[in-house]
Amino acid sequence: MSPAITAAIMAMILIGTADVINKRARQAAIPIGSYLIVQAIFFTLTIFVLALFSNGIRFQSTDVIYSMLAAVFGFAGFTLILHSLTHGHASINYAIFRSSFVFSSTAAIIFLNEVLSLNKIIAIIAACSAIVLFFFEPKQRVMASRSLIMALVAMLIAAGFQFIVKLSTQVYSSPLSFILLMNFFFAALVLVYNILSGNWKFPRETFMWAPINGILMASATFFYVTALHKGELSTTIPIIQLSFIITATLSFVVLKEKLGSLKIVGIILAALAIIVLGTL
Repeated sequence: MSPAITAAIMAMILIGTADVINKRARQAAIPIGSYLIVQAIFFTLTIFVLALFSNGIRFQSTDVIYSMLAAVFGFAGFTLILHSLTHGHASINYAIFRSSFVFSSTAAIIFLNEVLSLNKIIAIIAACSAIVLFFFEPKQRVMASRSLIMALVAMLIAAGFQFIVKLSTQVYSSPLSFILLMNFFFAALVLVYNILSGNWKFPRETFMWAPINGILMASATFFYVTALHKGELSTTIPIIQLSFIITATLSFVVLKEKLGSLKIVGIILAALAIIVLGTL
């Protein structure tokens, strides 16, 4: 298994776990602005710790441009998906959100001249089929809800984020430098969001879930960027975005969400997509 695939699988597991933490935070009615502030602090601390075991931190002008663009897209997509979880199912909304790889992979094939191989086609069909199955179970209350619309918009924004990060890997100084700078801009956007919303409450639950999510997402982002740096977007991103199978499984165990027959088949198809992309 290549280093890019290994990094993509690690990112998938960590992101899937972090997604469940996000849902628990929404269940606890933690203000999104407060949650993001604490999360950003622990995200930054984790990146600094990782930097101690690497080549350190260094920046150049292109890092600033790409990290700022990535932060804008990342903040918009992440905030929307958090809002969608207020009344939506974690397993379904994240399945929709993660389907962004279809658009970003297509963009990489068209604009970055990545190869559209048979295994990619098979994997994308399997992954899309899994998403469709998750989308239709349960189909009551979900199809026309505001929660679903927000998840769909977040999905399109996420595709833009993935493409920008891939472009950045061709010019940045180092993965950790790019991530740290991106998080700086992300934190600035969080501060503006809190000022505009006027909500500075930090319930006790904030310090229970936000630090865990910050550590998970920092580690996941490191593997995410590493996977894109070492491999093609159209190979690594579909694997990373299949994190919803981790989310669905943990949602069943931890959040007691239903795991019906369609979801089970969807998980099997998603696993098939990972095997096809990772071994063929």
